[in-house]
Amino acid sequence: MILLHGYPQTSHMWRHQLPALGERFKVYAPDTRGYGGTDKPRVRLDRSILARDVLDFMDALGIERARLVGHDWGGVIAAAAALKHPDRFSRLGLIDTLVSVWITWGIHGYWFKCEPDAERFFEKHHGDFIRSTFGGQDTPYGGPPESPWAPVEGSEGSAALDGWDPTRFWSEADVNHYAEAFHAIEYYRHCLPFHVATPDADAPGGIRFEFRTSQQIAQMWHHEGLIFSHPEWNENYMVFAPEDWHLRFEKPTFYLFSPFLVPQAFEDGALPPDDYIPSGNPYADSFPHHFPDLRTRGAQCGHFIPEEAPERTNALLMQFLSGEI
Repeated sequence: MILLHGYPQTSHMWRHQLPALGERFKVYAPDTRGYGGTDKPRVRLDRSILARDVLDFMDALGIERARLVGHDWGGVIAAAAALKHPDRFSRLGLIDTLVSVWITWGIHGYWFKCEPDAERFFEKHHGDFIRSTFGGQDTPYGGPPESPWAPVEGSEGSAALDGWDPTRFWSEADVNHYAEAFHAIEYYRHCLPFHVATPDADAPGGIRFEFRTSQQIAQMWHHEGLIFSHPEWNENYMVFAPEDWHLRFEKPTFYLFSPFLVPQAFEDGALPPDDYIPSGNPYADSFPHHFPDLRTRGAQCGHFIPEEAPERTNALLMQFLSGEI
């Protein structure tokens, strides 16, 4: 069993899952390329390279087939690996992540493509960013156009629930670890090539994909009135994996989501019904599109589910990976 961490974390995020799942499975939790103790990328990355890294890791350990679970960016990589190499994986677990369609309200996906804005911001604020995300520190920086991390009027979505207190989930040592191991820009800038998807009966699969360069996305971010007033904001959805649009992973797939990515499922403040299939927008619809054998559960917490709701995460993963879900 392989666990892939998310952004801006390392394999340390699985500290609650490794002891529990390790009682039943042989579990590995590597740092993905550029994070933790790994070398920093020396090439321009893409999803295929990151997916291949998983297979190379398995080959180095002599693992022919594995159960694969990923959170956030780890889920993006896990989905790519499973879609491109389905014979190597028996089950796939996805936790608050994406497959092929970007969440429109995730404005950070646009901001990361703005060079040198992101570089200058993290040069000054990388520690502040980590300590505001996991340590409860007030942000000493603003929202757009300076950063996507502080709310502004017109933005949507939130990683936090009312009364959310990060100090309940991350110790000072945890926060310091993430600050020291922080890696920022490469994945978002180059591994998520945004394409506008437009229905077109003459195109393969009935959809035409038009690539938007980082410069074009940066122009959206710096649009007069901010990105929220740009004509392509909320009018189109961005597909970052058009080459995989036709791919399916037919084996059991589990999607554990929070109000951060599927807010409509939690409208009454309670957990959604078991096997509630998110729908109604291109992001949500991408899951049953790629994974016909999809099982789902919700978690009433913020985006960092394995750390914020470890007991529920452990129980649900154990049930799914054991074939009970």
